[in-house]
Amino acid sequence: MQDASMEQTEKQLLQKADELRGKIMEVKTQRRQLIDEVRKLRDQRRKLIEQRRTIAARLREIRAKRRELLEKLSTLREERDKVREELSQKTGQLRELRQIARKEGDLAKISLKKLRRKLEELEWYQMTRVLPPDEERRLIERISRLEELIEKVRKAREQVLSLMELEAEVKALRLRLKEIIDNMNEIRNQIGEIKKEIQELSPQYDELSKKLEELTEQIDERSELINELSKQLDTLYQEYKDTMVKLKEIKLAKQKGIRLEELEKKREEIKKKMERGEPLSFEELRILYGEF
Repeated sequence: MQDASMEQTEKQLLQKADELRGKIMEVKTQRRQLIDEVRKLRDQRRKLIEQRRTIAARLREIRAKRRELLEKLSTLREERDKVREELSQKTGQLRELRQIARKEGDLAKISLKKLRRKLEELEWYQMTRVLPPDEERRLIERISRLEELIEKVRKAREQVLSLMELEAEVKALRLRLKEIIDNMNEIRNQIGEIKKEIQELSPQYDELSKKLEELTEQIDERSELINELSKQLDTLYQEYKDTMVKLKEIKLAKQKGIRLEELEKKREEIKKKMERGEPLSFEELRILYGEF
C-alpha cells in the first residue's frame, strides 16, 4: 500500500516537473523576446538621441550666431543714427553755404592776383608821387575800396572752398549711411534665414523628444515585465528544484525502504544537528540534500 502511494506521488511529481519545465521554457522565451525588443528599442533610442543631439548642437550654433548678428545690428543701428544726425547737421550747413555762395558766387570768380597787383600799383604810385590833396584823397579811397574788395573775394573764395569740403563730407556721410543700411539689410536677411531654420529644427527637436519619451516608456514597461518574468522564473526554478528534491526523496525512501514521513522527520533532525554545528555523515548529507 505504501509502495502504491509512493508510485502515485512520484508520478504526480514527474508530471509536475514536466509542466514546470514547459512553463520555464515558455517564460524564458517570453523574457528573451522582451529582451530582444528592449535591445532594439534602446538601439532606436540611441539613434534618436544622436539625431536630437545633432539638432540641439545646430540650434545652439545658429542661436549664438543670431545673438552675434543682433549685437552687430544694434551697433550698426547706433552708428546709423549718429551718421543720420551728423548728415542732417551737415546738410543744413550745406544749404546755408550754398545760399551764401549763390549771393557771392561772382566775387569768388574775380582774380585775387590781379586785384593784389592793382593794389600794389596804386600803393607804389602813392609812395612815388606828390599829389594834390584832392587827388591824394581819391587815391586813398580807391586803395581802401580795393582792399575791401580783396577781403570780400578772399572770404568768398574761402566759402567756396568750405562749400566744396562740406559737399565732400556730405557725400561721404551719405555713402557711409548707405553702406550701413546695406549691412543692416544683409544682417536682417541672415537673421531671417536663421529664424527660418530655427522654425524648421525646433519642431524636429520636439518631435524627437516626444518619440524618445514614448520609447523610454516602452522600454520601462518591457523592463518591468522582464523583471516580473525573472521573478516568476526564480519562483518556477525554486518550485522545480523542490519537486526534484521530493523525487529524490522518494527514490531515497525506496532505496532505504522507509516511509516519506519518516524520511522527512529524519531530515528535520539532521537540519537541527547541522544548525548546532555538529558534523554530518555522508549518509546524512545525502538524506538532507536528496542525493544532490
